[in-house]
Amino acid sequence: MNNITLDPILSLPVLLSLGVLILVFALWSILKLPRGAWFRISAGVLVWLSLFNPQITQKDTRSLKDIAVVLIDRSTSQQLKDRPEQTEQALSYIREQTGLYKDLDVRYVTLDPDGKEDKQGTRAFSILKQTLSGIDPQRYAGTILISDGQIHDLEDATNIKGPLHLLLTGHKKDQDRRLEILNAPKYGLVDHALTIQVRVLDNGRVNPDAPVRLIKPDGSRISFRAKDDGIFEATFTPEHAGDNLLVVETDPLAEEISLSNNSYAINVNGVHDRLRVLLVSGQPHQGQRTWRNILKSDPAVDLVHFTILRPSEKEDFTPLSELSLIAFPVRELFEEKLNDFNLIIFDRYYKHNVLNQTYFQNINQYVRDGGALLISAGPDFSGPHSLANTPLSKLLPAYPTGHISKDAPYRIQRSSDGKRHPITAKLPGGSKDWGRWIRLVETTDVQGQSILENEQKKPLLIVNRVEDGRVAMLLSDHLWLWARGFDGGGPHTGLVRHLVHWLMKEPDLEEEQLQLLAKENGQLEIRRQSLKPTTDPVTLTHPDGNTQSITLSPKGKGISQKQVTATMPGIYRADDGYETAVMTLGSPNPLEFRDPRASSDPLEKIITDMNGSFHWISDKMPQIKRVSAKGNLSGKDWLGLPQNKAEAILGSKQTALLPTWLIFILALTFWCFGWWRESR
Repeated sequence: MNNITLDPILSLPVLLSLGVLILVFALWSILKLPRGAWFRISAGVLVWLSLFNPQITQKDTRSLKDIAVVLIDRSTSQQLKDRPEQTEQALSYIREQTGLYKDLDVRYVTLDPDGKEDKQGTRAFSILKQTLSGIDPQRYAGTILISDGQIHDLEDATNIKGPLHLLLTGHKKDQDRRLEILNAPKYGLVDHALTIQVRVLDNGRVNPDAPVRLIKPDGSRISFRAKDDGIFEATFTPEHAGDNLLVVETDPLAEEISLSNNSYAINVNGVHDRLRVLLVSGQPHQGQRTWRNILKSDPAVDLVHFTILRPSEKEDFTPLSELSLIAFPVRELFEEKLNDFNLIIFDRYYKHNVLNQTYFQNINQYVRDGGALLISAGPDFSGPHSLANTPLSKLLPAYPTGHISKDAPYRIQRSSDGKRHPITAKLPGGSKDWGRWIRLVETTDVQGQSILENEQKKPLLIVNRVEDGRVAMLLSDHLWLWARGFDGGGPHTGLVRHLVHWLMKEPDLEEEQLQLLAKENGQLEIRRQSLKPTTDPVTLTHPDGNTQSITLSPKGKGISQKQVTATMPGIYRADDGYETAVMTLGSPNPLEFRDPRASSDPLEKIITDMNGSFHWISDKMPQIKRVSAKGNLSGKDWLGLPQNKAEAILGSKQTALLPTWLIFILALTFWCFGWWRESR
């Protein structure tokens, strides 16, 4: 390529001044010496122009290839139905078509899920801007986007050079029903009703007639009530503290594109306003205050403590005005307000006339209906006034033999079940670290799980479930030895708290449970707590209905677990044949699935402004053409990538337009002709 450039010998002001002088000289010559004036003027102008030093620049150039960008949307909505296959089909076609043009390079950029799409959606234009920042604008030939059209960072589409062509995955007749969560409390007081509100949208429009159900933790189902504004409502009352897993679901449409947004799992964390515990102490002993102190120190426990110092049949001649004790409110506690308590503890209580058979029967029914009972047994439990000789015997997990071990201290150890049960498995230390106890009430007919025992494997702590309730029995009154630090002491506080909270159905202390936990980097952890060392696989059901059989790895203390990669947001279900777990991965109303139908509507205005086009892959792939940047860039069955014809300069060479000696001869010739003309 050749260009003419100027390289002035003198500065521009000097050249302009000389030009003015030449102009004045020309006017004077025309007026005074007109016959040779034009020859002299030509000579002066020629010299003046030569001072601008005109140069011919010769450039050595090389043609540069244009660069096109192909954005590949691999977001979670792009994994629906046959969209992955359509994406690969489009990619193969683009590679084939662009491979025909030797003057075109193609850069492929993938939009992968990054864990933020629930709230931010698919961000194509921010990625495109980053890509274009590394491309010479003079070589940019446009962008081809392979997507379902659901792009959510439209505000970043400003100041991006076109054209933008959209190849749409999916199908024009795609349908979708979406469950939108409007109100789903994460916390709630136990035994207090909560309101859950949802809405159903069919292809983006509210459908007040769609069936909506709430599945409770026990598997029962209730229907939502539809209001006039299309909002569905249902109430749920948490029955226990900790996780209460609910599932809201609606029926799918025929040929629906995605089922992942037709249901949602809600985890309501039940919280006790106060855990009410009734502690009834019988025979006074050194460990009596240990129970009271531990329970009073627990901020979640509201303790009511009564100590029966004198049975009702025993006469006391102390004047009433001098009595500082109150009568035991038997009827109020064991008949009128019995169900107000979450747990009843009998600490070395023995049978006498304070509680009659009716009250024991009330306690029996209270436990079977979901209450909890803890027996801290002492020597009296083996005698004729034992609680085992009351209607409570039907609840007790063991029956006394009548023999008490009290001659030699013994070490406490976890039983085989105790090594796996959360009550004792979570306690720090072990048998060698724990102080010895002395007394042990021997029992027979053990039911449930013995989780602590002595060296001879005689039960010390037994737990059991009775219908909807729970019962525990500590067969020694020497817990206080740990509290006093005897023989090194032991984890008395942890033991009591674990035991009490298990009795009150704390989910973290359940001995048989299956959990699904969301981890970082899109990982999902399946965790099983069990008293049985089972190796049975767990069936994991993904939101799209696909199932996966997973074998968990044992981690000790009754726990086995495994991490898997979550493929998409939505409801995941785990089932090992005994226990089930449900969880929702992602936000309640993920932006990515707000409308998973393929459509050009979100991008239509941007595509028009960027002189682009859109084409359905399911119809026919458009021909890719190289076109002039000043003409049409798309048609009905084709899309265009403009030719920029950019070049790279490899080097340049400058030469004078006219040699100096030639300018001198021409100027002298003009001057001589002028002199000759005047002399005629």
